Amino acid sequence: MSVQSTSHPCGFDRSQPAIGSASWLAAVLLAAAPVVRAAALLPAAAVAGDSPRGTPSAEIFRRPDAIERPAIDGRLDEALWAQATRLTDFRQSEPQAGAPVSESTELLLAYDARSLFLGIRCGDRDPAGIRATQMKRDADLDPDDRVEFWFDTFCDRRNAYWFQIGAGGSKGDALIARNGSDFNKQWDAIWHGRSRLTPDGWEAEVEIPLQSIAFDPMTTRFGFNAVRHLRRKNEQAVWASPDPRLMFFAMVNGGTLTGIHDLEQSLGLDVVPFAVFDRVRQRAASRDYSHGDAGFDLFWRMTPNLKLSGTFNTDFAETEVDEREVNLTRFPLFFPEKRDFFLEDSGNFAFGGGNRRGQSPDVLPFFSRRIGIDDTGAEVPIDAALKLAGRTDSYSLGLMQVRTADHHDLDAQDLFVGRFSKNLFEQSDAGVIFTAGDPDGSGRADTSGGDFNYRTDDFLGDQSLRFSAWLLATGHEGAGGDGVAGRVACALPNDEYDVGASYTLIEEGFDPQLGFVRRTAVKRYGANLMWQPRPVGSAVRQWFIGVKPLLFTDLGNRTETAEVEYSLLAFELQSGDEFALEATTSYENLDESFDIVDGITIPADGYRFARLAAEVDTSDGRPLQAFASCSTGGFFDGQSYEVGGGLVARPSRWWNAGIEWERTDANLDAGSFVARVSRLRVNVQFSPDVAWSNFIQHDNLSDDLGLNSRLWWIFEPGREAFLVLNQGWLYTSDRLAPTDTTLSFKLGWTLRW
Repeated sequence: MSVQSTSHPCGFDRSQPAIGSASWLAAVLLAAAPVVRAAALLPAAAVAGDSPRGTPSAEIFRRPDAIERPAIDGRLDEALWAQATRLTDFRQSEPQAGAPVSESTELLLAYDARSLFLGIRCGDRDPAGIRATQMKRDADLDPDDRVEFWFDTFCDRRNAYWFQIGAGGSKGDALIARNGSDFNKQWDAIWHGRSRLTPDGWEAEVEIPLQSIAFDPMTTRFGFNAVRHLRRKNEQAVWASPDPRLMFFAMVNGGTLTGIHDLEQSLGLDVVPFAVFDRVRQRAASRDYSHGDAGFDLFWRMTPNLKLSGTFNTDFAETEVDEREVNLTRFPLFFPEKRDFFLEDSGNFAFGGGNRRGQSPDVLPFFSRRIGIDDTGAEVPIDAALKLAGRTDSYSLGLMQVRTADHHDLDAQDLFVGRFSKNLFEQSDAGVIFTAGDPDGSGRADTSGGDFNYRTDDFLGDQSLRFSAWLLATGHEGAGGDGVAGRVACALPNDEYDVGASYTLIEEGFDPQLGFVRRTAVKRYGANLMWQPRPVGSAVRQWFIGVKPLLFTDLGNRTETAEVEYSLLAFELQSGDEFALEATTSYENLDESFDIVDGITIPADGYRFARLAAEVDTSDGRPLQAFASCSTGGFFDGQSYEVGGGLVARPSRWWNAGIEWERTDANLDAGSFVARVSRLRVNVQFSPDVAWSNFIQHDNLSDDLGLNSRLWWIFEPGREAFLVLNQGWLYTSDRLAPTDTTLSFKLGWTLRW
């Protein structure tokens, strides 16, 4: 067993400055520009432009010069809102699909040559019941009343810009790609939004500068949809396609805004210079030092369809740390990417049919966390990186070249990834991917492959069907690293039933140096069969009953892992409270022994065991949310008991706090152990533009206590400062000794043309 994660952002040790430059990289990516420029002239996909399946459309009001632009202050009292397009026909997707929204809802839309404007009026006959606890930028708004909306600016019915604003003032955004299969919430755009509570409900104003999004200046229509969440009622009301089996994030189910013309693209150039100052104390090495540096990011929309992004002398001081996790397996854990540069346009590099929410992947041909982080979790400085990302209504392209600096015994490395895909039919696509380079510097390495992903919501008339297939090959200088992996999967992910099956083959030599693979030399068979009825007139909103078998064999078909998970009794109440009771039967056939913790070894052998687990989670719409889980049963050659839980308090929009803990007690033939992980979050929200977040973690295996404290001040969208403290302590039963301390200040300022 191990606990993975550190007290620095993404596991970084920021004691080494980035050096040098790699301006020559521009030639590599700029050479591809003519290819995408030509692709932009090809015919549109068959579905582009039209409102699908009879979904609604509306002509959006264009602001005349005689009407002033609104001041974005949350008050809908300007002349523009009196003439703006009104959308009022919102229908429930939950709890009563197709029923009118229970409280009056009005969305006001307008635009001019430079911006999109939205006004939001959410009436509420019980304004005291409105949940408005979040002000921080990009906060989790699930506990709050909120409105979400997206714009499909190329009307290709696959990709969109998503935004949300809550009653408490928090706002967030994301990039949606591949008809909802890829949702990148780490993306941040420059836009303006304010909300306020009123005696009759709550209101909001939004302005989205067209310079912040991509679009075709010759377009006449955008794809669009919006949803209102009434948190205390656990109600969702949608403008287009209020069907619970259809994802709100699927562009193909959205409506259409017409009447768009004469949009201004501007030069499309953003330059973001930044400066960073660090003060570091390393007590074990008796070393104190200060370090200052500067760099810049560049974003240039070369054409409406093509954007060049660059980062030079890159710094990730503001990135939040990873959560520590206890690893009870012999396989690596998967941690998500959190760095802004790699998240920007990440949907252009997405491969395969995607993974179910909450599940980590078995194979990724490209995983950006392999860049700029070594095997110990320390930062490898990045001299420069350039990325070219483009979309038309038929094609998607992503190219990225990265130059990492010399780092300890590792020489500078050049790393490359390229991805091209073509849209097919109404929602489907096919493409290829190629990566080159080894971040460990052990020689030439490459990965190449292709994928096909079929999606439809019209199977057998009104059912959703997903099919995907991909094939990858890797090559590497020296011993090993040459191998093939492939996967075929089919699913019917519908609301009342969710059925699927998959087969994956991973050869022993398969080793994507710029990707991720959990285990090799295996065949994987997976399936799920879930029944999810929604009873009428019941306190239960939806039941979840089913079975999920999983089998791993070696390449000779000998069983390595066999597991069957039974959902015995699981449901969600109308209140949003959830309960689940599950049983699992497992078989593990170990060819080699492994150390689960220091001093305790699981011998090579075959093990059969069964476990029972229960989980309860109260609605996050309450001021105090509680969740707890426990499992007990066999564990290899012994027994284990696992318990976890937590509390989250959201008393007001000014602050919130949460605590959670996990404990594993194991009694094995080789010995017993206890593993504990605790996390505490305290967030203070001074305004929608100033927030102070604190994250403390501890585990008893390393006896390390870590604090990540971040003060974030947004002077105005695109211009912000961070003050970040990372502090570690060695914690034992009788003393708390400080270890490393890093205090960082970072200032970034966007200049737009």
